[in-house]
Amino acid sequence: MEKEKKVKFSIITVVKNDKTNIESTIKSLSSQNFSDYEHIIIDGNSSDGTSEVIKKAIRNQKKINYIRKKDKNLYQALNRGIKVAKGDFIGILHSGDMYFNNKVLKLVNSKITNEIDILSGFIIYVDNNFKKKRLWNYKIKNLNKYNAFKIAHPSTFISNKVFKKIGYYNILYTIASDTDFLLRVSKIPNISFRLLQRPLIVMKTGGLSTSYQGIFRKIYEDLKIYFVNFKYLFILQYVIKILYKIRFI
Repeated sequence: MEKEKKVKFSIITVVKNDKTNIESTIKSLSSQNFSDYEHIIIDGNSSDGTSEVIKKAIRNQKKINYIRKKDKNLYQALNRGIKVAKGDFIGILHSGDMYFNNKVLKLVNSKITNEIDILSGFIIYVDNNFKKKRLWNYKIKNLNKYNAFKIAHPSTFISNKVFKKIGYYNILYTIASDTDFLLRVSKIPNISFRLLQRPLIVMKTGGLSTSYQGIFRKIYEDLKIYFVNFKYLFILQYVIKILYKIRFI
């Protein structure tokens, strides 16, 4: 019988010039009915008032570890957060994203056992008026490189031990390093994965990888990553990935 593991979470938020949304993200975490977490906020030298919003939040709670420093891209900022994380499991809550309800961390904690390395759930995508646009709800049982693309990276909690095994996000990829990272995770021998078939994250559409400005860069980096992992079958595997995603648009 699997033994339940009580964990501490390190939740990382990367933000730059997003004072409109950062407060709702901070409140989404601080309102959780599970208290054993730290909130690591990496601010890429915001200049629009975001820093003031974060500093105000810090005065009201002690769980925030605030790091303000210029970065090359999102993934360098994520790596900074991971390197200082003290939790057993690391989750990512992008600025503007929110947990589905105030019970998410408690739920995730209840489903993590001593055998689990990575746990993921579904994502609800909404517009700026919080009208539901689509649901990311791919269902997989065992993680491998052929289905790693079905994992919703922002709704994934990863054991700190995994980062110690395979390293951090590759900052040479500016928009698709999570694709590279999940493929590397999928190759860990006997990796233990669990999917919660319920939404964990509410995310606004129009993020970096889904914006029109970023889509071509995303395709270019994805193809490079797929060639490294699948060699001359990379086009076939990439087409399979795209066809799956089209089903949920």
